[in-house]
Amino acid sequence: MRILVIDDDSDVLEVVGKILKLAGHNVELIDSGAAGLARLKAATFDVLLTDVLMPDTDGIEVIKSLRRSDPNLWVVAMSGGSKRLPANVVLKMTEAFGADRVLMKPFQRADLLAAIARG
Repeated sequence: MRILVIDDDSDVLEVVGKILKLAGHNVELIDSGAAGLARLKAATFDVLLTDVLMPDTDGIEVIKSLRRSDPNLWVVAMSGGSKRLPANVVLKMTEAFGADRVLMKPFQRADLLAAIARG
């Protein structure tokens, strides 16, 4: 599968990218929501894996924009929450805006691979 991963944390990008590539996927890594939206307009992907809490354009904005242009792309939202907003609340919000699956950080390799699988 062709997967776009958006996360402002370089460590998360590195680990998630490595897991997905070792599982045989074609992976692109982007470090901001705004850059991720631009890439989604320029290329076709099978799965979007996006962090929710990012400084420039957050994951909810990415999902909302994406759902207007590509309602069928499989979307997985991930979050570890913040001091003010627990991860479970953040992830519930992403489901309301169209995420197909959610992952609470930190997650296991098997959970990541299960989340990107449709169905």
